[in-house]
Amino acid sequence: MITCIPLVRQNASSRKVVTYTRPDRLSDLPNVLLIKILSSLKAREVAQTCILSKRWRNLWASVPCLNFDIAEFSSLNSTESHRRFIKFVSSFLLSIVENASLDVFHLICDGDHPFYNGISDAASAWIEKAVKCKPKKLQLEVFYYEGLTIPDSLYICDSLEELYIRMDSGRQKYLFEPEEVYLPKLKRLHLSDFQAFAYGMEKLRYGCPILESLSLVYFLLETQNVFFGSLKRLSMTRCYFDYLDFSISAPDLEYLSIDGGSIGCISSNKMPKVTEASIIFYRVEETEYDVLSSLVNVEVLEITIPYLSELVKYALKNSVIFPKLKRLTLGRFCMNCAFSTLSSLLKRTSKLEILTLYHDCSNEVDGDCCCMVNKSKILQIVDCYRRKCKTKNSIEKVEWFDWKCLKEVKILCNKYTSGVLQLVKRVKLSTKGLKKVRVVVLYYGRK
Repeated sequence: MITCIPLVRQNASSRKVVTYTRPDRLSDLPNVLLIKILSSLKAREVAQTCILSKRWRNLWASVPCLNFDIAEFSSLNSTESHRRFIKFVSSFLLSIVENASLDVFHLICDGDHPFYNGISDAASAWIEKAVKCKPKKLQLEVFYYEGLTIPDSLYICDSLEELYIRMDSGRQKYLFEPEEVYLPKLKRLHLSDFQAFAYGMEKLRYGCPILESLSLVYFLLETQNVFFGSLKRLSMTRCYFDYLDFSISAPDLEYLSIDGGSIGCISSNKMPKVTEASIIFYRVEETEYDVLSSLVNVEVLEITIPYLSELVKYALKNSVIFPKLKRLTLGRFCMNCAFSTLSSLLKRTSKLEILTLYHDCSNEVDGDCCCMVNKSKILQIVDCYRRKCKTKNSIEKVEWFDWKCLKEVKILCNKYTSGVLQLVKRVKLSTKGLKKVRVVVLYYGRK
């Protein structure tokens, strides 16, 4: 493909039109590089390249990374758009060579339930076709509608290294009950909006011998325990458990993330290799904190909790200490109100280097922290347990800790108020040898 640029030169005697040709550098690239470029585009954009020239006519059919997104087809509220999407995906997959191999297959069918006419049967056929091409990574983001089934062939695809399935189902869960699970190369697995019984989790355990990363989101677990011997990273977000004494066992686990919302408590066996953890609690039951007793060697820890006093009470009662903890993030509550309680917890972290405090400014009155204002204003704050806080005159009397390892204290807040300044003052007066105190203002959750 050649681009011609006409250039007009005017001489003294006559006018001559001189045409210079500039080669198309994109077409000069080898097919290997062109296919790599096309792999970063959506499937519809890839197919449209066939009109460029003869060389591009069949090039799109060799792309190893396919990304089908229903959002590319006009309005999601149009039945015609869904029909065109079904026709396009079916035609595209039929054009692929039978023995072709895929690296990535990504299917996004997200939208309103009433408009999924015909996608129920088509989606299963698409997944079957993708599995035959032996993909390394398969990602499904589909709205769970009646009649949709995930073929069993997906769970015995021996080429898969990463599997991501999100069933946007609302309250209804997709039942995880494959006849057989054989994924010998699978290392990363993400399941969202599923329901699993004990036999389903057992099949998953034995069928994924080298699974390293497991992420469960809005997952209903109707089993008493989960065990994965090879697991290194575990993330559980808004999961629900049928048993009140649900337990997790993963002896080789290195990273643990639990975002609350669970029904029942989460306990865990000792996990000596966990070095990083993020725990979010939404309730104040003491049994919720059992997971902390397993983090004996954690070095990086983030805890979000409604009431710090309950956590400290549990730590003191069960002798929970973090001898190797280097980085700690605490929030999101009024740090001024819980400052003396905070000191009791921090005395159990002798090697702490960086402390991050997420200060909640939502209950401040006229820019002052609720524990800094007079009693009449405090009583106007609804559900503020922070009425029990110390007064402004007790700042210098607070006994904190003096660790030589502490290098920096970061205070995160959504606005810079006098309450934040009071917290900075408390930190400086209560810590000896501290080198740096930073205040970071977050805007809409970002720094």
